[in-house]
Amino acid sequence: MSGLTLVNPTDSLPADPVPTDPVPVPEPIPRPQPLPDPPPNEEPIKMSR
Repeated sequence: MSGLTLVNPTDSLPADPVPTDPVPVPEPIPRPQPLPDPPPNEEPIKMSR
């Protein structure tokens, strides 16, 4: 067994990983979906109050 396995795991990782891709473009904001209608069994309760 070699002592390489005892070396800090951080040594195996690059010190400063350089991103291969340029600045990632943020995904387009999806259109806000309309709120779902309340369940039919709760709607009359709110109307009666």
